[in-house]
Amino acid sequence: MALRSTFAGCSDIGHHRRSNQDRWYVHSDLGLAAVADGMGGLPHGDEAAQTAITALAARLLDGVPATPTGWRALLDTINLEVLGLGRLLSPKSGIGSTLTIARVHDHRLQFAHVGDSALFRLRAGRLEQLTCEHTVASEILARRATGLWEPMPPDAAHVLTSCIGLPNLPLADVGETDLQAGDCLLLCTDGLTKPVQARAIREILALADSPDAAAQSLVDLANAEGGPDNITAVVAFVAESGAEVLASSVS
Repeated sequence: MALRSTFAGCSDIGHHRRSNQDRWYVHSDLGLAAVADGMGGLPHGDEAAQTAITALAARLLDGVPATPTGWRALLDTINLEVLGLGRLLSPKSGIGSTLTIARVHDHRLQFAHVGDSALFRLRAGRLEQLTCEHTVASEILARRATGLWEPMPPDAAHVLTSCIGLPNLPLADVGETDLQAGDCLLLCTDGLTKPVQARAIREILALADSPDAAAQSLVDLANAEGGPDNITAVVAFVAESGAEVLASSVS
């Protein structure tokens, strides 16, 4: 039996930012969602995130990629659009954004990801992060796991090693995994994952009675934990048959 995905999203400026540079997007008919987080260390982060989302929506008019190569090509195309805008708005430093895309198709989940936003799947009480964080800290931890010791620089968790808007896109996660009825998906920016523990995220997703309630509760909890950054959460409940999307936003 086919699966349906019911999406809802929520975004908030948090307590310490002057503007919300996060963007989120849901395409009802395609069972697709995305989040983008403009880089705070560079100028025009809101324009970078908005351009990434707008470019994604425009490219989907030509169809959804069917292979990992196709998803990578889509990311490369979006990257070029943000790069081009950066050369106009900020020729010296450029602009940048994270981008995490997830698509529910039949009994499969396809995803494409750049940066330190994240995609999670909750199944039978187990929360699994399906994407990697493209940060200096993440790369150092990966090397340490192989036995190579390397010191951790200050603020390494906040320094990206890949983002949308670079002259060449060095790192991108493109993958596919299975889906089951009862699964719950979460796409979010690091304004959620940095202040909120994984255990709390898991509990909210497991207990919520709707994607809308889950997304709002996650954003509220991040704000209760200090709201150090913009916060965006897009949640999908996966069930058998039909298709419905509760909300979408590109504002």
